[in-house]
Amino acid sequence: MNSLRKQLIERAKHLARSGYSPIPVQGNSSPTEPKRPAIVWKKYQRLIASESELETSFGEQASALGIVCGRVSRLLVIDFDDLLRYQRFCRHLPQYSDTYTVKTRRGFHLYFRTAEKVPSHQFDGGDIKGEKSYIIAPPSMIGNFTYHCTKNVAEVELHKDDVDRLLNYFHVQASVHCVAGKRIRESSDVDLQRLYRRLAPRIGRNNALYRTASIAREAGLDRSAVEAELLPMHARMPGRPGHKTESWHERQEEGLRTIMSAYRSSRIGRSAKGGIPNSVRERLLQVQGSTVVCRLLDAFALAGWETDAYFTLREGIELGRRYGLNRKSVLQALTGELCSFDGRHIISRRYVEYLDIRGLNSRKRGRPVELVFQAPGTARLLKLLNVQWSPCDPLWEADLRSAKAYRLAMHREYVSRLSPRASLAYLAGRLGVNERTIRRYNRALDVKVSACVGRLSLTRELVRALPKRNWRTESNATKGFWLEAADGRRMPAWRHIASKLLSEDGEGGRVCARLTSVFSLGSGARARTQFERLSVAELARLIQLRGHRSGAGGMIGRLAGAIEAARERARAVRYEKIQLFFGNVASRVADDKVAETINGYLFALDAGGAEVRRPAKRGIAYRMLKEFGDGNVYLALRSSYRAVMQSLARHALRAGDAPQSLELLARSAG
Repeated sequence: MNSLRKQLIERAKHLARSGYSPIPVQGNSSPTEPKRPAIVWKKYQRLIASESELETSFGEQASALGIVCGRVSRLLVIDFDDLLRYQRFCRHLPQYSDTYTVKTRRGFHLYFRTAEKVPSHQFDGGDIKGEKSYIIAPPSMIGNFTYHCTKNVAEVELHKDDVDRLLNYFHVQASVHCVAGKRIRESSDVDLQRLYRRLAPRIGRNNALYRTASIAREAGLDRSAVEAELLPMHARMPGRPGHKTESWHERQEEGLRTIMSAYRSSRIGRSAKGGIPNSVRERLLQVQGSTVVCRLLDAFALAGWETDAYFTLREGIELGRRYGLNRKSVLQALTGELCSFDGRHIISRRYVEYLDIRGLNSRKRGRPVELVFQAPGTARLLKLLNVQWSPCDPLWEADLRSAKAYRLAMHREYVSRLSPRASLAYLAGRLGVNERTIRRYNRALDVKVSACVGRLSLTRELVRALPKRNWRTESNATKGFWLEAADGRRMPAWRHIASKLLSEDGEGGRVCARLTSVFSLGSGARARTQFERLSVAELARLIQLRGHRSGAGGMIGRLAGAIEAARERARAVRYEKIQLFFGNVASRVADDKVAETINGYLFALDAGGAEVRRPAKRGIAYRMLKEFGDGNVYLALRSSYRAVMQSLARHALRAGDAPQSLELLARSAG
């Protein structure tokens, strides 16, 4: 006991010299109340004990050590009693999780230094230790458990904005609030009433109301719902000393004006980070024909998720429901038919036993019990889809509610930003729809389409460049270009008609060709025909591309079709099927050091004939052989066996395992 007492005193003196306020705690000396202070500790909420006081206060009744939180120690501690809540915090706010951490009996203590006054309160899964509270510190022992440090790094320094962000994060509520029997909100990132009560004494009632309403606006809550929730509390909240007395009606009117001002400052649900690049959106829409993956990726940005943050399937489904994606759609994007591109997962996945402070423990072995996903960054998406970086058109939360709203928003932002000169076919291909859908979008958005017409004076040299009409011509019209007489009459641009017009009107006639239109959107936009000068070479090229040369149009069309078919064959994913036995698993499948093989997967057929897919890992292969039988498991490789072995060899060499790399290269050569 004397050695423990001496150790506690030395530790307490070190804490006092570091600016903390230590106090003695009863510990195992009092089995019924082990966490009770051994002294009256109220005065140590304002000052730090001297070394002589510490030596006398740690008596026979003190067998543990505590630290007073709050401004006296500049200490804020987040006490996690729920392991899942702690893991979720580390995934969502990794910049705050890399701080001094202590393992407790039920969870973890995260230490932060701050000069802000933070009241102590509880949240779902733990406590926030601030003013008028203390925590048990290492090397204290409670029962048979010894408090010990698991991450010995410097405490993160928190400023005012950091404290607000942390406290707002822990006020998450997923319940449905009702006012007058009506559902006023289904989901919120912030408990509005608690936030208002915390801010009002510090910054004043009106400022607190404005800030709370602004946060509610960014969370996508309806203004009437916010008024119903906050106005009664605002009217009852006492003002600062010396403030003039106001009636209930005056406070209500003042609160209404404040909330309206907060909602007028910007639109609801704007993405602060914008979302994913337009090139990524267009590529996914074109190859998948679905908006599900794009909307989920944009939902990550709207929700403020950090790049490469880990999340579970349940968290992904909850996020999707918040932004209009149902459970089936989220499953398609994460684990279903839309989850991969060219044989690789768009949103990475990992099979782990449990999550550590950074979300993944790759050293733990055994049967995987949880599937976690990783929010992809822009660099990974660009490399995976093989597209160049492009600007990102920011979208609103309402734009993610449906596939039509998403495509309509992309078309709206593109036209509003560029006023593009493009064809309907290009705009339709950009969004993966047909031209008729683009026309519907233009009508819905009131897009002004300005026709562009190229004109060229009719001469004898130009007449010879026009196409001849023969008996094989099905239509009398010349699609995309025409002749215009001096009096405004229009006629097909055939050579014989142009020759007759030239003899009648001289050079007063003109050849006109329809060029790509200009699309514009805005209050000042209006549709009008634009005329441009056209050269003979440009006119000849247009005539040829529009198929009025003998056989030229059909040949160009066949060439374009052949080129596109070759590209599709090159993009097609081909797999090589290899049967696995207990004897060839070691030579065919990577060991457990490789988290997941992107070049292939394991599959087998269950009793019902359904295909069961698993990651291509050696341990999983052995378990599948035991489950489905020897020879009933197959390895599907995206490329040849030699290429896979060379890929694994490069991975091992980057990891510093040169012998393993040489062994894999030898296998590929054999």
